[in-house]
Amino acid sequence: MEKLLNGARSIPAVVRFLEIAQIENSDPSNENLSKILRHYARLPYENLSKIIKLNQNWDQNHFRFPEEVISDHEQYQLGGTCFSLTFFLKTILDHLGYETDFLMADMRSGKNSHCALILKQDDKEFLVDPGYLLSSPLDISSTNSDQGIYLSMESRQNQYSLWTPGGKQMKKRYTFIKTGTSVDQFIGHWENSFHLMTMHGICLSKRDKNGFVYLHNHYIKREGNDLIFKGKFNEEISEIARKYFSIPEDVVKKAELALKENLHYDKESGYKVPSWVK
Repeated sequence: MEKLLNGARSIPAVVRFLEIAQIENSDPSNENLSKILRHYARLPYENLSKIIKLNQNWDQNHFRFPEEVISDHEQYQLGGTCFSLTFFLKTILDHLGYETDFLMADMRSGKNSHCALILKQDDKEFLVDPGYLLSSPLDISSTNSDQGIYLSMESRQNQYSLWTPGGKQMKKRYTFIKTGTSVDQFIGHWENSFHLMTMHGICLSKRDKNGFVYLHNHYIKREGNDLIFKGKFNEEISEIARKYFSIPEDVVKKAELALKENLHYDKESGYKVPSWVK
């Protein structure tokens, strides 16, 4: 695993991202950081690639590292889940001289089921979260944000919750303790994430100039330009994914087939699966 995590192998992927984003390889700055995060937010959250990779490599080597993430994005408009997106972003930021640590968070899907980064800059600590497509760093010491997103302190010391818009009310997305996570711990949580409920269905989301779009199986939500639409659809998931995410239909169909096989294998292996899996 240490070999796989060798940062040197990911430098070409970092260089390619910086070329696409037209960011100079220079000293860390707030201006460059904001530009990096704005461009990085164009990589969608999607579990198609993770479902397919697990299906092809059940026992080992199913992590998607930066070189695969950037290649799949250019070829298929894919992105990744929070683990592959966070790992790639940390690789980019560390390469440019920023100081970052992995951060684990608890969600409804389980403890340590989400990840992000703590970034230290100008004597402040910021939350950087590509999994929730945050396009700018969130000051952990402040309750204000211009993204419609905010952090609240919990009763436990150093514990925070992230809130984002959810219809008419703000919705708590996850809770975290402001403590860095070691690489070994992060890899362990990444491995565990392949069998969480977040892998029980097709899920995609992205932010673009028109707003936000979220797809989960046959449900879609579109927000932006004072327009909010949400509901079930009858079309093929692959058709809707192509329309809103520009992901090729054959990639989506491949993931749907792999998902069924993965869930049956999970059931045989003793993992918790949906009741419809026989």
